[in-house]
Amino acid sequence: MNHPRERTMLKEVGASGQISLGKKYAGQLFDVQTAANGTITLLPVKVVPLAQEEAPAYLAASSTSPTWSDDNASRIAQYNAWAAERQPYSQRVRQWRAAKK
Repeated sequence: MNHPRERTMLKEVGASGQISLGKKYAGQLFDVQTAANGTITLLPVKVVPLAQEEAPAYLAASSTSPTWSDDNASRIAQYNAWAAERQPYSQRVRQWRAAKK
């Protein structure tokens, strides 16, 4: 039954129905096979997608073309300068509410 290189482990199922195999197996996927006699076999598997999807055209094009922020750098700088001269919106709303009382 056991080959010379195989090791057996005795594991107890916890109250939540889980067993821990150790960090060596963390993140791996297993095919769980349950036989009629109650034997449970875990077989490590690798999932391979049926078809590889290509990146959408807009993603491929964006890596070679300038970004929106590059195209609008002067407008962004102008807005940042304008915003720096003013109070945050939340403070202006508080002052407006206080003035209404």
